[in-house]
Amino acid sequence: MQKNIKILVVDDEEVMRSLFTDILQDEGYNVTTVHNGKEALDKVKTEFFDIAFIDVHMPVMDGIKTLQALKEITPKTASVMMDSMPSYVLDESKKQGAVACIGKPFDIREVRSIINGIIK
Repeated sequence: MQKNIKILVVDDEEVMRSLFTDILQDEGYNVTTVHNGKEALDKVKTEFFDIAFIDVHMPVMDGIKTLQALKEITPKTASVMMDSMPSYVLDESKKQGAVACIGKPFDIREVRSIINGIIK
C-alpha cells in the first residue's frame, strides 16, 4: 500500500468524487476531492499532491484551464485528465502536460495502472 501518495480528484460530479475516494482510499492512498478547478488551485497552493485526476468538463473553470494553471503552481504533480470521450481531448491534454487521459466512467484497472506507472 502507498499511504504516502497523495491524490487530488477534481470533479463536479459527487458520484465520481465518491467513487474515486472509496476505491483509492481502500487501496491505501490519501485522497482529497474538490468540486471545480478554482478549488483545486486553492488547494494546491497550500498542499502538495503527487497525482491529480481532473475532469475536463466542469463549471467555474474547465479541466484544460485547471491543468494549465496547476502545472504553473505545482509542476511536479502528475495530472490525469478524465472525459467521456478521452480521445477528443488526449492531444490537447498531453500538450498541456497531462500524463494520461482516461474515460468516464473509468475502469479501475486503468486507474491502478496509471497510478503505478506514475509512482515507479
